[in-house]
Amino acid sequence: MREEEKQATDPRVRQSDGATRLLRRQLACYTAAVRAPVLLLITLAAELAAPAARADLSPAELVQRALGHLLFRARGAEMQLRLELRGRGGELRTRTLFSRSCRADGLGRSLVRVLAPSEVAGTAFLFVERRGGDDEQYMYLPSLRVVRRIVGEQKRASFMGSDFTYADLEWSDLDGARCARRPDERVGAHLCHVVDCEPRVKGAYERIRAYVRQRDTAPLRVQFFDGKGEVKTLFVKELKPVGGALIATSLRMVDHRGGQSTDLYLSGIKLRDDLPPSDFTPEKLRPR
Repeated sequence: MREEEKQATDPRVRQSDGATRLLRRQLACYTAAVRAPVLLLITLAAELAAPAARADLSPAELVQRALGHLLFRARGAEMQLRLELRGRGGELRTRTLFSRSCRADGLGRSLVRVLAPSEVAGTAFLFVERRGGDDEQYMYLPSLRVVRRIVGEQKRASFMGSDFTYADLEWSDLDGARCARRPDERVGAHLCHVVDCEPRVKGAYERIRAYVRQRDTAPLRVQFFDGKGEVKTLFVKELKPVGGALIATSLRMVDHRGGQSTDLYLSGIKLRDDLPPSDFTPEKLRPR
């Protein structure tokens, strides 16, 4: 089954849509004979209510709302991450990480430590968002006991051998991008706003297309294109309520040209608004 078909039928992405469809079937049984006009109005109202509530958002605002459902971008927290790397032949490799993040003055900082496997355990990464400039990224290599800054083309390299790049994890390509609405489309049962974004600085991607669910601005799919066509697609497989917000807790990045994919799972999430920015500096990458 193709990834698009899996996403369309995944009950975790659908959330409460099953109950909604059951209610509509019950209404249909009752009204088919004598109240067809009423049923039509109910169906149209359910379909159009959510889009109307978001009609005033610009394309750029829709994208920023969508990014807010990605916890490591949205607010301070602690969580465990699991990366499952699946190769072209189906071979599976796993990475376990622990992440802490904070937000100060509207900007985010994240520190990620690798827990397993043993050959890469102790490796650590720091992501620091900067306003009006390039975000900063650092890596600690335990074998050399050095902290190195990740710059330029290095940000386009694979993160821990996965199908995510360092740049993908900070979503910097969408900051300040030129965004435009495309015709609405459905992702499975969900009506979505479709937004095309052209990064302000051309790098690995010339265009990024986001599918933003109309009823709650949750991102369901993100496509990445270069000059030759589609490079990768990010699928949001699961959304869960965390601290009053709907957060993407399971994502899959598919590399169409390499024939491999990476699943990213978030678990053990603890919202932390008390983590100070001083805990997120290059010096903190070294083990105590």
